[in-house]
Amino acid sequence: MQNSLAAGEPAQMSPLQRDSLQQQIYERLHAGLIAGAFRPGEVISTRGLATQLGVSAMPVREALTRLTAEGALELTPSRNLAVRILSRADFDEVTAIRTELEGMAAARAGAARTATDVTTIRARHADLADAAESGDIDRYLSANAAFHASIYAVARWPLLLSMIQRLWLIAGPAIRACLPDQTHLGRSMACHDTILAAFLTGDGAALRAAIIADIATAAPDIRASLTIGTTRSNDDEIQS
Repeated sequence: MQNSLAAGEPAQMSPLQRDSLQQQIYERLHAGLIAGAFRPGEVISTRGLATQLGVSAMPVREALTRLTAEGALELTPSRNLAVRILSRADFDEVTAIRTELEGMAAARAGAARTATDVTTIRARHADLADAAESGDIDRYLSANAAFHASIYAVARWPLLLSMIQRLWLIAGPAIRACLPDQTHLGRSMACHDTILAAFLTGDGAALRAAIIADIATAAPDIRASLTIGTTRSNDDEIQS
């Protein structure tokens, strides 16, 4: 499976700068995992990534080591690195923590939003609606991640945001695994419409409830998909 390593840039990637290569590679992979650009169990080739990005293997290896330490990747029995396959118990834990942390961020965001924030979130929602209408799953997942991240950023608690990003890093591939599913997509957009309405009113409690409902609505479909299509295969290895 050929992946874009920069969320929202399916066809082209900007060239890497020669300073801080490891950080740039890490950020691209991090964004891709959050946005569901990789599937659970997908084998990650250090050499393939290095060739694709036009760099040596060393900074790629360092970036992958960081992502492994953060729980996004795991070592397979054949000693390959692969995108982590969540067990249902793992997913339930991640979902419970997401509910608490994202609900907290939403409550603060509702109370703290500015006119500029409203403009930003309206635009994110419009992107999400356009992606849903187009049926482009990769675009939808990228827009979904951006919509949520932009809301949580309004809370202006960097530590809380980093904790939420860590959970999305682990959950992103699992979200990808349950799509394409047009029924799921329709339910998801209905939840996002409710989230937008709550954000626009500035009602922190309503926004918290809408975010929690979105997580709860999506969770059964994602959980059910964890036993489907998650076996590791060298066919999924990233190629140049």
